[in-house]
Order: sequence, then structure tokens, then C-alpha cells
Amino acid sequence: MTVDHFWRRLPGQAVDTCSPEEIGELVPRSRDVRYDRLAADGLALGVRQTAVLMELALTENGLHPDPAARLPVYGGAHRATGSDMLVLRPEQVAAAFTFLRDSALGELVRQQDTVLARTVAQLDSEPPWSESWAARVVNDLRELRDFFAGAAAAGDAVVVRESE
Repeated sequence: MTVDHFWRRLPGQAVDTCSPEEIGELVPRSRDVRYDRLAADGLALGVRQTAVLMELALTENGLHPDPAARLPVYGGAHRATGSDMLVLRPEQVAAAFTFLRDSALGELVRQQDTVLARTVAQLDSEPPWSESWAARVVNDLRELRDFFAGAAAAGDAVVVRESE
């Protein structure tokens, strides 16, 4: 299975001391042995086909005007040539975790059912939107919440990358 969106925890000071190229070398570009090892250690998370849907579930419902809603999936400052990576500093990681922890993730997905179905159709994804898709998005959001919990507790930064 390929992964198309990655999150990678790094020590908070690494975002200040590493160049964009060095940070880029620390973040997987595709699912490989390195990704599997990092994920097993709780230092990386990857999802396949759900990142856009996760973002919509968190940001499009108007229930949470909190700017932290935009942080977990596509938030952070651009740090690499071509802007293929985003960096969330430790304080942004903490804010993203607080938002995810305090959100009813399943309810957010349920409330955005129509928007998510339309997005899946526009992306020509197979199969069409269904309960199975919804369950995948909720599961990926819960994994993201848990990933950010570990990062926030450690005072880590998070680098976000879409696979090429």
C-alpha cells in the first residue's frame, strides 16, 4: 500500500538547526522500510487517500472556528524548495493536539458526509463515498490525534509532507 501524506516528529530544536534539505532527508517520501521503522516507534504517521478528507472534516463545518483546526493536516510554515514540506513548531503541535483531543472526530466526519462524498467523486476515487470511507477517515483522524499527543508530550515539532 502506498502512503500519500506523512507526518514526522522531530525534536523541537531540529527545525531551527537543520536546513530544509536536512529535514527533507528525515521525512519519508513513500512507504518504505524507514517509514515502517519510524511508524513502529511512534515517530511517523502516513495515510493513503484520506488527507484531503481529514482536512475537510476538521475545517469545513464551522463548528470549530479555532485556527488550530487548520494545523494538523495542512498547517505549518513552508520549509523546503517547492514547498513540499510544512513544519509545525512545538507550540503549534500542542495547539493541534488540543484541538484534536477536544473534537468529536466521528461527529465531524458525519456532519460533513455530503462534502466528503462530493470530494471523493471529484477526485475520481474508488470506491465511491460510503460508510467504509467514513470509518477510514475517522480512524486516520484518531491515529493523527494520538500521533500529535505523543509529539506534544515530548515537545516535538512535526514535519508534514505530501508524497511526490
